[in-house]
Amino acid sequence: MTNDIKTKVILVGVGGATCSGKTTLAKHMKDILPNSLIVQQDDFFLPEEMLSTHPGLNIKNWDAPSAIDWPRMREFLRDVKDIGSIPLDHISYCSSDDGRHVPINENRADAWKTRFQDLEQRCLVAANTKVIWVLVDGFMLYWDQDVIHQLDVCIFLRVQEHILKKRRETRSVLLPWIDPEGYWDIVCYPEYIKTHKDLFEDGKVETGEPSESQVKGLLVIEPEAREKMDMMDIAEACLEKLVCVVSDLIGH
Repeated sequence: MTNDIKTKVILVGVGGATCSGKTTLAKHMKDILPNSLIVQQDDFFLPEEMLSTHPGLNIKNWDAPSAIDWPRMREFLRDVKDIGSIPLDHISYCSSDDGRHVPINENRADAWKTRFQDLEQRCLVAANTKVIWVLVDGFMLYWDQDVIHQLDVCIFLRVQEHILKKRRETRSVLLPWIDPEGYWDIVCYPEYIKTHKDLFEDGKVETGEPSESQVKGLLVIEPEAREKMDMMDIAEACLEKLVCVVSDLIGH
């Protein structure tokens, strides 16, 4: 191995509806993966005064594609991929803390940490490459084609509507932001369905199979489907996919 170590920055999209568990998942993955960091789509909201107003409720629409500063987000992801870190001038306005803590099994998490530490060393020896993981957490991550093309791995948490709504109501108690009456039913959830139709065959966001035409190789995880998955199960499904990515670098 030479001293001229190469760097491979891998962008991992962690998408899903608001309150689907994507931010909690990203945090746990960051704790497990060496050389990892999180980028939050919430940092790329336009100023409130620039948001469109929903005609039915006469309130600002935070859940439409027009609420995101896409050019700035695209450029930011390109910069992160180039330098492997968050630019020093970036200011995050989102704490991503809704007051809830979803623990995972510490023994299983430690086993994954050891596994990725071993993979890190093998990658250095076999490919002379240091891997940096960038976990991109977003509620509308797979709407913009430029953003999609920058992501190396795409994950989507699909959670049933009644569970999302209940979590959203609980979150509203813990955060300064409180949804105006009717916001979930009239704005938030309908926008989620509208902006994700292209992700699934026949536009069936809640039940359809992933459509390869929008995002290739999308890993869809449904925690409530069949046997209920806890957060550790979800994290492991994602980590297995990342193992394949590193194995490809190593050549195994």
